[in-house]
Amino acid sequence: ITCPGVLLKDKEELYLSVSVLGQYKKTRCVPAAFPLFFQEKLVFEKVFADIVDPGDLVELLERDTAVLELIQLIPPVGKILATYEENTRDFLFPDPKLTRGHHGLDREILMKRSSSFTGIAPKLRFSTSSLITESLLSSGRSHIQ
Repeated sequence: ITCPGVLLKDKEELYLSVSVLGQYKKTRCVPAAFPLFFQEKLVFEKVFADIVDPGDLVELLERDTAVLELIQLIPPVGKILATYEENTRDFLFPDPKLTRGHHGLDREILMKRSSSFTGIAPKLRFSTSSLITESLLSSGRSHIQ
């Protein structure tokens, strides 16, 4: 995460929280100085037992929201410095014109800074990859994973 020219007043560590498909994960904490380097792989797995049509999966992903938050460990519960929200379909499968090279690699997004965060909006650089497979249930019906 870059944010040129911004110095954080508080020196407590920061982390990135990610919520996708009803699952929540967070990165390890890093020192409070931009640029922030997380360099971690967060893996989200989900089985959609009731979905057999890929079109239904697309609709489900469009209704779900991916939420990313940059959080500083300021007591008592932490302080959200910036957020990013997008429907999960567009987050996982971005428009090809927004990416360079291979699908989902080296993406950059501007986060929305909170009212208490001074300076410019932080820019997050990341990549995503998705794997959708079909598997058989014990009853012989197929579902999407």
